[in-house]
Amino acid sequence: MHNTPKRSRASRGFTLIELVVVISILAILAGALIPRVTNRMAQSRDMRRLSDLQAVKAAVDQYYIDKGAYPVAKTNASFGGWDVSQDGDFIPILVQSGYLQDMPKDPLNDATYQYRYYVYPKGTSGCKGNTPFYVLGIRAFETAERSEERRVGKEC
Repeated sequence: MHNTPKRSRASRGFTLIELVVVISILAILAGALIPRVTNRMAQSRDMRRLSDLQAVKAAVDQYYIDKGAYPVAKTNASFGGWDVSQDGDFIPILVQSGYLQDMPKDPLNDATYQYRYYVYPKGTSGCKGNTPFYVLGIRAFETAERSEERRVGKEC
């Protein structure tokens, strides 16, 4: 008769219950960490949007000081007449003239997330000023604390 030696519990490996417990703990940790990482990435993209918008504003203002006019906006009927970063024509004159190093584009740069630029003629949109004015906009933010559309530009 053959005697098969019994293996000790330590050498048998994990039981099904132990594996289920470990997988459950990993799932709980992943469920808690993934939203935090995702939110931090969205916050980072929102901060880049604000930084880009301030750089573009400074470039547009300096262009106006130097040239006496705002860069021409290439209107896009698909976006209500706004010049948008998503279509690749966003204020190229600022880059070509050396006012910006690179073409600013939203980190996601699609139909929802984009930078916008529009130049209004003097005396339009309720402004009684004697000069044209511009508006820069961020179409959308990803985080709740920045959820409203933000615009900057010359006051009319």
